[in-house]
Amino acid sequence: MRDINLYNLQFKDIELFLTVAKYSSFTKAGEKMFVTQSWVSKRIHLMENELGLTLFIRNKREVSLTPAGRVLEHRLAKISDTLLNALQEAHIAQTGASGFLRIGFLEWGTIVFMDQLDRFTKDNPQLSIEIYRRKFAELRSDIAMDYMDLIFTTSYDCAQLSADEYNFLQVKEVPLVAYMHKNHPLARKEVLEIEDLRAEHLLMVDQTSSSGYFDFIRQLFLVRNIHPLIAQYAHDGGEHIGSILFDKGILLASQFFLENSWEDQIARVSIENVKIYVTAIWKKRNTNPVLLKFLQSIIDSSD
Repeated sequence: MRDINLYNLQFKDIELFLTVAKYSSFTKAGEKMFVTQSWVSKRIHLMENELGLTLFIRNKREVSLTPAGRVLEHRLAKISDTLLNALQEAHIAQTGASGFLRIGFLEWGTIVFMDQLDRFTKDNPQLSIEIYRRKFAELRSDIAMDYMDLIFTTSYDCAQLSADEYNFLQVKEVPLVAYMHKNHPLARKEVLEIEDLRAEHLLMVDQTSSSGYFDFIRQLFLVRNIHPLIAQYAHDGGEHIGSILFDKGILLASQFFLENSWEDQIARVSIENVKIYVTAIWKKRNTNPVLLKFLQSIIDSSD
């Protein structure tokens, strides 16, 4: 038997292998894990070289497991959760902490949980907690790959995550707000209806970054028999700030999007009777006791 060198492999490669095996497709696996097909192919090729195994039979339509691949899939599917727990326990042993929690939050203003987290850490100083600021797609990838125990995002971005695999907790209701240049005629209104935006050009988050946002905004218009006018797409709302400052369109986003930034140049007008939610998301199979304890503290504080 040849020597096996695992130094170049990552736990993500195991998740990637299992995803390719599940969907019999590099492309589909890439979509599920928010990476490109070429990256999937590259990592699987590296894994095969490192292990000295041919794991997949490749053809134009799909890929299928070899006999060796089927054995590896059967074994790895059983140990993936065990390995994650083992790594977490090893980290705890190294840091001396009695618990560890990783939290991701949407980069534009969903850090509404911070006061609760501050109280939680003061009440539980023995716990180790890390928080990370991310974009839509990065949050979904991090929770899917178990890089995060818990993420906070907006309710419209939950559509791409399966209710069979994830739990969702609506933490805070917030208005949908139209962001526009302060000199825009609509900036003088106290509140807007979707009908007011019929002839306005919108700045949108693209479908790749958040198909949930795209569908949510589009549906607001279509139910009123309005076809929205799209001026520009971007990967996130932050990329549209320049366009707003130059009065190139209107962005619809959470009340927390810009908070107090650009107040002298960007107006904020709420959309009447349209609410969204800051939403906490975690995997149903995640049994991290620190996660469960923190979630309970959020629930208790909302009672």
